[in-house]
Amino acid sequence: MTGAERVRLLLIEDDELHIELIQRAFEPWQSLFDLTVAHTLREARALLDDDAFRFDLLICDWRLPDGDGLELLDPSDPLPLLVMTGYGNERVAVEAIRAGALDYIVKSEAAFIDLPRVAQHALRQWRAIQTQYRTEQALREIEARYRLITENTSDLIAILDEQHRFRYVSPSAVNLLGRTPEELIGHDAFDDLHPDDMPNSAAYWQEIALRKRTTATFRYRHAGGSWRWFECDIKAVVQDGAPAAIVIARDITARRELEERLLQMQKMDALGRLSGGVAHDFNNLLAVIAGCTELARQSLPDDHPAMLELIEIQHATERASALTRQLLAFAHRQKFDPRPIDLNALIQDMHKLLRRLIREDITLHTRLAPDLWHVRADPGQIEQVLVNLAVNARDAMAVGGALTIATTNVVADEAFERRYPSLKAGEYVCLTVSDTGIGMDEETRRRAFEPFFTTKKPGEGTGLGLATCYGIVTRHGGAIDLASEPGCGTVVTIYLPRASVEGAQASETVDQSAGLDGSETIMLVEDDPAVRSLVARTLRAHGYTVLEASSDQEAIAHAAQDATIHLLLSDHVIPHTSGVALADRLTFLQPRMRVLFMTGYVVEPQQNAHRATDAPVIEKPFTPTELLHRVRALLDA
Repeated sequence: MTGAERVRLLLIEDDELHIELIQRAFEPWQSLFDLTVAHTLREARALLDDDAFRFDLLICDWRLPDGDGLELLDPSDPLPLLVMTGYGNERVAVEAIRAGALDYIVKSEAAFIDLPRVAQHALRQWRAIQTQYRTEQALREIEARYRLITENTSDLIAILDEQHRFRYVSPSAVNLLGRTPEELIGHDAFDDLHPDDMPNSAAYWQEIALRKRTTATFRYRHAGGSWRWFECDIKAVVQDGAPAAIVIARDITARRELEERLLQMQKMDALGRLSGGVAHDFNNLLAVIAGCTELARQSLPDDHPAMLELIEIQHATERASALTRQLLAFAHRQKFDPRPIDLNALIQDMHKLLRRLIREDITLHTRLAPDLWHVRADPGQIEQVLVNLAVNARDAMAVGGALTIATTNVVADEAFERRYPSLKAGEYVCLTVSDTGIGMDEETRRRAFEPFFTTKKPGEGTGLGLATCYGIVTRHGGAIDLASEPGCGTVVTIYLPRASVEGAQASETVDQSAGLDGSETIMLVEDDPAVRSLVARTLRAHGYTVLEASSDQEAIAHAAQDATIHLLLSDHVIPHTSGVALADRLTFLQPRMRVLFMTGYVVEPQQNAHRATDAPVIEKPFTPTELLHRVRALLDA
């Protein structure tokens, strides 16, 4: 054994005879021990404070000239100490051990001779104590680290026993579930699962019982009664000899709501495209029915037996046309004429109309912000939104109640943008329409904006009221939301972007007194044979020359001839191209030609289109008289 590996002993003893006896005892052990002597506590402290000396074990007399040997023991900085005394007193021994001494030796020649072996034993004891201390310290640090994590994590950490009862719950339960850990411990974790998720819980628990790791997504009831979505990682473990499960659950409620909103937006967009296409084809049919009915009425005397039936057909056509207009509003395919408007003024102007729509047992309240910003909107479409919402509210309050319309200004923040991902940061006007009716359950609320979805009895509703509102609001660059619970009424919230005040656009008027006949040449482009035949017959009956075409190629062939074409009357949507694109090509061949579009729904202007984009539009279904007025007014302009 080298000197560097020798055990360094500090002997603190004032009796020279005892020092000599102890040194003799250690002489045979010089290869193992290096003995240093101090006669007083002062000397001992000086040696202990000197970094040049590092002692492995202290052997100290109980009584010293300048104090008590136990004074060297400091609980905050423990030292390996053997205590020697000439008093064989049990009380002294107990006191020494309690103070932190490793052992207690009664001085005698035999004790001195055995001191090297006692020192070895004490060193092993001290090293074991230090090892245990370091282990406990490491465990305390680990425990503190994990406690720091579990007490400050935003996720929920829990331990469940075999009966899926909570055995441990992290403090985050207060924020996530509205309950303290003490309230949950001992509680069956399955008791507050959503009923729809209960069937899956047995399968999850069976996997855990097989000591597997599993992940699960489910809804859990908050103390306030709402349902929160959680994404969980669950691992089977053994605690105190019994099977258990560690659950780490993350609240994904906001993410699920955002995903549902995005899916709803995609679904509504797909339904909108479908509805727009259906309305376009339906309007072509209505145009033929309405036109033929009017022509038939014009050809018969007023007292003809078929006149009443023809009038009834016209009324049915008008009702069907109103239905397609709602479909087109949902599909963003209605004529759109936005302008800066004062929403408060519009609501006040509609007060009498809304009052007539709702029953006398329903109170109408308005809470309008005095400094409300203007919005850029189509007044007619916003009126339609208010009417639809008022009618829905009326039907939900069968025994009376209150309808409240309120406005306020809103500045979008981060939370607003997360809730309404389709909206950009900026300033909005908020319109809320609330009622005290029967409300609706979650399934009904989620489907409320779907076209043709209704909870009313057959014949009492079309299911297009809220769908129309959705289409109109989103076309205005806004967002619409609905909050409702059974028995708690419904609140519809609408956000419309703020707009600067600009001059209102003048509405287009048609001189109804103008003559309907003419002699000009009109190029008629319509791919629907029935519509094309009706329009051609109507125009020819009033003196016009009509060149018919079912495609753009036929139309271009007519226009290439030398004959002058005064008016292009084209469907907005034709095979393989659009009416706008065709009009742009034809106006190069016929520069003086006027353009009038027919459409079953409005097509958004193209960025690369030319002057044909600004051409007027007549919406299907139209009557022959309406068409003739529009044609004549355009040719005379």
